This record gives sequence, C-alpha cells and structure tokens, in this order.
Amino acid sequence: MRKAKEFVRFDSKSLSLVLTAAYLLYYLYVRARKGQAEAILVIGKIFRHTQFPWIRRAATRSLLEKCKRHGTRRLGEEFLKLAGERLSGEAIRKLSRSVVEEEDRPFDRRLLILSPPRGDQKGVLIIKFTDYFKSFLTVFDMEKLCRDYVAVFEPSYSGYFDEDILCLLSVLGPVVIEASEREDYRFIESLRADIYPVDAGANWWVDDRVFTPLGDLSKEYDITMVAIWADFKRHYHLFEAMSKARVKRKIALVGKPWKMTRGDIEDEARYYGILDRFDFYEGLPQEKINLLLNKSRCLILLSKKEGFNKSIIEGMYAGVPVFILEGHNYGEKYRYINEETGGYIRKGGLTSFLDDLDEILKRYENQSPGGWIRDNVSPEIATQRLVEVMKRISSEQAVRINSRLEVKVNTPEMDYYDPEAWKRMRDSYRALKEYLR
Repeated sequence: MRKAKEFVRFDSKSLSLVLTAAYLLYYLYVRARKGQAEAILVIGKIFRHTQFPWIRRAATRSLLEKCKRHGTRRLGEEFLKLAGERLSGEAIRKLSRSVVEEEDRPFDRRLLILSPPRGDQKGVLIIKFTDYFKSFLTVFDMEKLCRDYVAVFEPSYSGYFDEDILCLLSVLGPVVIEASEREDYRFIESLRADIYPVDAGANWWVDDRVFTPLGDLSKEYDITMVAIWADFKRHYHLFEAMSKARVKRKIALVGKPWKMTRGDIEDEARYYGILDRFDFYEGLPQEKINLLLNKSRCLILLSKKEGFNKSIIEGMYAGVPVFILEGHNYGEKYRYINEETGGYIRKGGLTSFLDDLDEILKRYENQSPGGWIRDNVSPEIATQRLVEVMKRISSEQAVRINSRLEVKVNTPEMDYYDPEAWKRMRDSYRALKEYLR
C-alpha cells in the first residue's frame, strides 16, 4: 500500500493530476459545507502534494484572491482558530507556566532570545518547530509582544501552504520565517504580508564543535543513516535494495521511536533477509552520533519529502560525503549537495548505488565536506542573514531593531553558541511573563 501511495504522490505525473482533480472536488464540497478557511486549506494540500510548479502557482493565486477578498489578517485569525483546535487547554497552561517558572529555557526549550529590547530598539526572539507556532500565538499577547520584539519562526518541515504557517498572517508583525526551500521562499514573498522570508533553515544551525572529524578512525560501516523510526524515512526501501544488491554492505541505522519502534524496523529488515547487515542504535547523544559518522564512509537520506534534515549537515561536518534521494521535497538541486559534499541517488537506483559505492566514493577521497559547509551553511552565516532581514525591516517599516544577535545552535534543541549568553539574557527571559495573555 505504501508503495502505491508513494507512486501516486511522487512518481506518476498522470496520477498526480488525478489526485489534484480529486482534491478540487473535495475543495468544492468543503467550501459549500464548512467555510472559506477550511476550503483554502484543501488548496494547500494540492500545493504541497502536486508535482507541477504551475499548479502550485495557481494555488498561490487562489490564496491571494481570498486574502484580497476577505482580508489577510482576518483569514490568518481563521487559520489560527483552525490550528488551535488541535491544542489542549492543559498544554497551553503548561507552556504559560514554563514562561513564569522557568527563567531560562522556557516553552519546552523551543524559544530563544537572540537580542533583548534596548531603548526604542526591538529585540529578536526565535521559535522553533512548526507545531509550536500556534501555541506561541495562543500563549502570548502578540500585539503587546510585537511592540518589543521581532519574532523569527523556524519551521520543521517544508510546504508552507499550511494552517500552522498561515496562522502567522494573524500577527500585526513584522515577523520573519526561515525558508531555505526556494519554493517556500517564493510562496511567502508572494503573500505580500508582514512575513519576511530569510534564506536559511533548521539544518543551518549545526554545532561544528560537536560534529567534527576525529582523525583517521577505521571505517566500520559503509553507510550510516540517521533517521527516526518512521515510515516516511523509508528504511524498507534500503532493505529491499540491499536484498537485491550484489555487494552486501555493512550499515548503521540511528533512530528513535516515532510512530514506529526499533522492533518494527528490525522486523522489516528481517522480512528482506538482511538483518545481519545492519547495526541498530537508538537515542544516541550528539557526540556518539559524531563518533559513528566518523566510523562511516558516507551518510544517506532516503525520504522523499520532509523538513530540513539536520543529519546531512552533521555528516558533512564530520567529514563524510552525503547522498540524498533525487527529487527530495520539491526536487530542487541544493547548493550544499555538490562535488565537494556528496550527491544524489537517482530514482530507482539505490541498488546500483550500493553496488557501485566503492567507485562513487573515490571521487570524494580528497574533498572536505565540512570545509564547504562551514564557508556556506553555518550558524554564523544564518545569523548574518537574519541581521540583513532585520535591516530590511528597519528600512521598510521605520522601526529600530537590536541587530546584535547571539549565534544559536540546534543540539538538537536550541542553545547559544556562547553559553555565557544565558547570563546576558537572564533579565529578558524573566520579563517574558509580561507578554502572556
């Protein structure tokens, strides 16, 4: 069944059009029976699932027409209401208490202050994880908070035509959203709202002090794959390819439970008869993942659609080339996948990739993936891009912003690159309770 779903969503263009037609019929039904916001979100499903850029452009035009007709902020409030229906009262109270009781690292460690308000200058804070955006807008009085802060939102998955992103239209703003996928960047820009995209993503904030080469360690694994135990990570695709490959590679799988368990994944490997070729690791700390990467010849990512995968950047910092599936997310060619850092596995070509791995890796023997990443995709560069957006906001909206931002890292939760920043920000965290609803 899952192969059939993948074929329809990602591989067959004709069936993708059939799926779009089905969604359009559902859109007409929802518009007649429910409401405008609910109907627009069906168009969002078309945007996220189609293989055709022209259909995404048409979906975006449809949203813009609705914003013009009904009012952008009003629609944003409807999206927030729809997204908020998935929140429990207890979860909101818990997050509110964390702001009052935990003077630093509140909001499940998904909120970080990058610069404090200073005089007539706004401060900057960042919220991580798409699922927390609606909670943030619900817990805080955004009109009051936006007088003193510019909020930066760091999504955890691609496909921004979604109520968890569109609820940001309800904020008087300005706000900033990370958008490293070109398609999502264009989408946010096209809204012509008070949401400013910045070309950076959640996987830009890897700590190069944790993920780093450890010298000439012996290579125990041909391949490592760091992926939660989940269907969309497509472990089964690797197992199937291994069962067909002439060369039986030694592979390390690192994960943690996420709708599936380690036992579920092991059962799939057992089904294909190649369980003995895999070592399974669960819940490893960052330092041990780095050690494992250093003992591997390369890292692979096999998901067809997800967010901004951090492990591929971690692998590069550790000095190993990284290979991802061709057509990942919107199918764009990523700058950070190049002749110095790794490459693409063609659709249907995983078995031949496994067989040809020795020849493929010869191309990267004298390359430095970590050096390229450090110079092009790093916390310092992401911070500088945020600073540039703050300058743009200051210029366009005649507001002053404290752009002396602290550099942050995801380890995997947000932290400061400089631990002393927690002391410098202590008073600002204490003052956050003044913005609660």
